[in-house]
Amino acid sequence: MKLNKMFLPALVVTFALFVTSCDNEKNEKDEKDEATETMQQEKTETDKKDTALATTTVLPAGEMPLQNLPVGIKKFIEINYNGYAMTKAVSDPLCQGGDAIDVAVTKSGAPNLSLIFKPDGSFVQQEEDVPMKTAPDKVRDAITAKYADYKAGEQIEKLQLADKTVQYLVDLTKGTTTKEVIFSKEGAIVCDH
Repeated sequence: MKLNKMFLPALVVTFALFVTSCDNEKNEKDEKDEATETMQQEKTETDKKDTALATTTVLPAGEMPLQNLPVGIKKFIEINYNGYAMTKAVSDPLCQGGDAIDVAVTKSGAPNLSLIFKPDGSFVQQEEDVPMKTAPDKVRDAITAKYADYKAGEQIEKLQLADKTVQYLVDLTKGTTTKEVIFSKEGAIVCDH
C-alpha cells in the first residue's frame, strides 16, 4: 500500500512533465513555422515589387532612385562586378525598342561602366566608352561608307552583350539631327535609331 501511495504521485508528476515537454516542443515548432512563414511573406512582397516593375509597360522617364531597383539587378552587380559601386540609374530605351534600366557603376582604378538591364532585372549588356581609334577597322569603315554625311565623335561605346558578343554603338550627328547606330564587329548595322 505504501508503494502505491508513493508510486501514484510520482506517476502524476512524470505525466505532467511529459505533457509540459510536449507543449514546449509544439510551441517551438509553431514559432519556427511562424518565422518561416514571415520570411516567405517578405520574399513574396519583394518578388511582387520586382514583378510590378517588370510588368510596368513604361518605366518612369529620367533618373531612378537606386533603392528602387529590382533586387535581381543589385545581386547581379554584387556578384559579377565585385568592388563596383552603383552611382546612378536612369530609364533608357534599347535601340531595338523596349524599356531598359541603365545603371552606372564605378570602381577605383577601373573604367566606368554602364550596365543595361530589362525592367525584369535580366542583364542585357555592359557599355564602356572607348576611343574611336580602338574600334575595329570594319566598324570605322562602315561609319565612313554608310554615314558619310554624319559626324562621329572621338568616343565609341563598346558593348558586351550577355552572350559575350561584342558590338559598337556610335553617336552620329548631322546638323541638329542625331542618331545612335550599333554595329557588329564585322561592320554590319545591328540597329539604326
